[in-house]
Amino acid sequence: MPPQCRTTLMTIVALCVVAQVLIMQEGAVLPADGQTPALSSALAAAPLADRSGTPPPPLPPPPPRPPDPEHTSHDAIERRLSSRGLGDAAVASKFDAGGQSAAAGDSAPRSQQGAAAEESAVHVVIGADRMHWPGVIAVVNSIRANTKAPGRLRLHLLTPIADEAAFRAFLQCNGLAAAEDSGVEIVGFDGQLVPLLKVQTKLTNLESPLNFARFYMHRLFPSIHKVVYLDADVIVRGDIAELFDGSLPGGELCAATHRKLTLGAKGVASLRNEKLQSQFHSRYGRALPLADRGFNAGVFVFNLKRWSEMRLTAEVEHWIAANNRDKLYMLGSQPPLVLAIYGAGERCQQLEAEWHLDCLGCMGAGRLKTPQQLDAAKLLHWNGPNKPFKTTAGARRAHRSLFDPYAGRAECHA
Repeated sequence: MPPQCRTTLMTIVALCVVAQVLIMQEGAVLPADGQTPALSSALAAAPLADRSGTPPPPLPPPPPRPPDPEHTSHDAIERRLSSRGLGDAAVASKFDAGGQSAAAGDSAPRSQQGAAAEESAVHVVIGADRMHWPGVIAVVNSIRANTKAPGRLRLHLLTPIADEAAFRAFLQCNGLAAAEDSGVEIVGFDGQLVPLLKVQTKLTNLESPLNFARFYMHRLFPSIHKVVYLDADVIVRGDIAELFDGSLPGGELCAATHRKLTLGAKGVASLRNEKLQSQFHSRYGRALPLADRGFNAGVFVFNLKRWSEMRLTAEVEHWIAANNRDKLYMLGSQPPLVLAIYGAGERCQQLEAEWHLDCLGCMGAGRLKTPQQLDAAKLLHWNGPNKPFKTTAGARRAHRSLFDPYAGRAECHA
């Protein structure tokens, strides 16, 4: 066979191979004449080899394939991920709300958004035994009604561990669901954690272990650094996020409103006992500053991380045991809290007075407030025996008009 014929034949064979490859890539169907468009155009464009045997020029590349909507749409990706057991969660981390692929620098994946949301969460702890459950409903209702950022709220409701099921039913009766997506959590508290208690006054239920649960919050919530602790006899009329965000800006241990009375003033809250003074000085090497003004721990912001690092629960338990033995003070959880904080050489950040108008449930003239005080208050506290939610016959319920708008349903019983 002459060389030029042999070269032409090799060219035709090569073109046939290329055409077959193109057919396989394109998935095309041969037309009736048995030639593919690509092969026809290639044959028409390809010059015969010259007599010197120079090979023909390379074929032009095939045209790019248009994008297939079936492979790029949000729904198509979801179908494929679902078939692999991934589904919406995987798609959500890849696509934003508009179904567009999230490029670098766009909105963060949902897991990161969740972490950011938890960092900005407002943690509020409310402790109550069965007697005070009606108060919890009002606290929660008032917090929710008066916040501008309900999505930030994380409400942790403490109750005796044996009463969790009954408390859950009580909340549901009042229209409050305890679930992760509702921002409400029930936490059972084991009263066995608290040492034996001997309270010297019977003004209220100061011996309830729930009054002492605040000293164990670092164990109950180990991943939370800051909480607002509220007694179950308060109404929050301001935005609780404002109180939370404005507290402990420098990492302080605690924040509270200061009382008018000093630590050494006469009365049930006094810490003037000489035995107490002697034991405080012996333990810490300094005197308890009786001229300092005390604080009410019913509205209290805790730095749980620092509380844990300073081992202040052990100090509280020391003073509870010492009081049981030597009768050093009269009240329940307030004195050991004060002694532990002052013993550590700490002071609490002072909250604005509007964040704690107290003594609404006190006996005598202390419960009387001016209209100006009531109007300005962002938080009302019914400390004292005259709780607004009492149901016993003949009970005195002070300032009910301020409480009732947030009260629970009358048919729900604790």
